[in-house]
Amino acid sequence: MIKVFFFSILFLTISFSQNTFHQLDSYCEQYVKRNSLPSLSAGLIMDNRIVWTSYTGNTDLENDIPVTKYSLYRIASISKSITAVAIMQLVEQGKINLDSSARKYLPFLPQKKWSFTVRQLLNHTSGIRTYKNDEEFNNKINFKSVYDVVMYVAKDSLDYQPGTKYVYSTLAYNLLAGIIERVSGLSYQEYLQKNIFDVAGMSSTKLDFYNKIIPFRVKGYQKNAQREFENSPLADLTIKFPGGGILSTVEDLLKFGNGLLQFKLINKQTLDSMLTETVLNGGRKIQYGLGLDFGVDNYGRKFFGHAGGGTGFVSRITCYPEENVAVAHLINCRDRNLINVAEELAAIYFGEKISFPKFSLSDTLTKTTVKFSIDSALTYWQSVELKKDTNFILSSAEIQDFGIDLLTLNKTKDAILVFTRLTETDSTFTPGFIGLSDAYNREGNKGMALRNLKKAQKLKPNDVSIQSQILNIEKEEK
Repeated sequence: MIKVFFFSILFLTISFSQNTFHQLDSYCEQYVKRNSLPSLSAGLIMDNRIVWTSYTGNTDLENDIPVTKYSLYRIASISKSITAVAIMQLVEQGKINLDSSARKYLPFLPQKKWSFTVRQLLNHTSGIRTYKNDEEFNNKINFKSVYDVVMYVAKDSLDYQPGTKYVYSTLAYNLLAGIIERVSGLSYQEYLQKNIFDVAGMSSTKLDFYNKIIPFRVKGYQKNAQREFENSPLADLTIKFPGGGILSTVEDLLKFGNGLLQFKLINKQTLDSMLTETVLNGGRKIQYGLGLDFGVDNYGRKFFGHAGGGTGFVSRITCYPEENVAVAHLINCRDRNLINVAEELAAIYFGEKISFPKFSLSDTLTKTTVKFSIDSALTYWQSVELKKDTNFILSSAEIQDFGIDLLTLNKTKDAILVFTRLTETDSTFTPGFIGLSDAYNREGNKGMALRNLKKAQKLKPNDVSIQSQILNIEKEEK
């Protein structure tokens, strides 16, 4: 009797797992299909064991190369978490004091109006600027060393007094790489390999040198206004290895998350310190720690991790400390309205009921306009709304995107039709009036542009951007 009971429980457990994994696979397939993405790699690790992975789509659209477990994606800003862990290892060893001036470890830095600390570099309150011009998406400068890029960043004045603002700065993380090199005596790349990649078992992870031959490297894409794929711009990532230039597979990312959960990379006290809110000088609290974000997800579970969004790539790793689970996803296309897939996959695994991915209404309407006409698109839009078709994302923001696509395609009159209908159907949606104003302004109708901006201002009276646009048009009319 006991044997029968045991096998019944075992059978139910296996059936539950198979059903759950089937749901996870199905979600990934539908997400790629309905968002029209090149590929999605995703996976989940629990208690030191990778329990599920999924590989959907192509890493190279031109050559029809399918994604595999070996596919190397640019993980973008998840690189910051890796760099931050490296710094915290050296803090544990007593080699770095977080609240010491960065110049203590990088004495060659030019003197600034204010001093900033290692901690402020980690939590984006150092005063160091963010990107300008083409540095993020189209950078062509090849830096030969960490020192070179540190000096390139450090030559500029600080944008604000350290500690008074939170300004997300990938460039600031170059100084952290410089500190790692000075303190450890190893190159940034050598330090990561020896103390993070090897320790966590991340056998594939490496820096993304664009001019090197790197097997299994995934190609990145973006979409144009017609919602067609384009190759993402060439970017030399030597300007941001520590903050956004690392390549990895989904399995390696899971191992990194597991290394944090199992305290293989840093101890619990150190991890807890990384998951403490940043407090600005004025007392304002920021939900970002030291190279990690954290909080409670939509289902009430505590998490920590990091998101990434680089040239042609989107990524996310999310760790659930109470469940001892880490989930990660990698996408080789940077596009609008991509949700946190990792969180949704975790919810499925934990047994939550979630809505499966929907088609983008804006994409469908834009493609219909390009292929047929604006009348066909408007008719389609009306039919979808009348039927309340749950296969589509039905929101004013979707129609706003459609209108923006039309403006980008220089279909100004069509955009006016769309934004007019949008503001008639949703008179509380401020971006609808801003979009309609923009369309009229491009057509040269300053009066209608101003009228719609003032309608937007009534909805958001304290919006500085709207006020600025109103002043600009009023000046032009004088």
